[in-house]
Amino acid sequence: MGLVIFPEHVINAPPEGLLESVKDSKALSHTRRLGALEIIRRHALFCGAVLVNHRLVDRLNVNGATAAALKRIVAESVPCPGAVIFDGSFKFDIGCELIGLVKGDSLSLSVAAASIAAKVHRDLVMDRLDERYPGYGFARHKGYGTEEHRGLIMKLGPCPIHRRSFEPVRSMARGPRL
Repeated sequence: MGLVIFPEHVINAPPEGLLESVKDSKALSHTRRLGALEIIRRHALFCGAVLVNHRLVDRLNVNGATAAALKRIVAESVPCPGAVIFDGSFKFDIGCELIGLVKGDSLSLSVAAASIAAKVHRDLVMDRLDERYPGYGFARHKGYGTEEHRGLIMKLGPCPIHRRSFEPVRSMARGPRL
């Protein structure tokens, strides 16, 4: 989960290079995301990201874990935002106004910037997990449910960070049916 707070003047008249660099994080290469993040940090009042662990996702489900991540990053942000614009249509109580935008990263500079901050943070975490749990390919697929990732889980079994509430791990934990 990322959060970027820009000053009002940046939102009203984005500096040269900001709009050109800040796009949907999934459409940017890793190198372009890193460059965009540097530009974002140069112009932001706050730029941060948090990642919730697999146990919290299993305990609270994805929506609950998203709400917890939002609460955490809003609490850490200085200045504290009066409102948070985010990608999606969820309804959470996070202690400030929450504005959901479907396809928000294509509609809001702040949402696109937050998406980049979150993706860069997550990619770095996945690179470290790749070293800790070799053979799972985390540095390549970044933990997304790709065919390669699912195949490696089937071949090696789940490692400690795999979410037990997600398939195919959930079925593997139950064992074969008789």
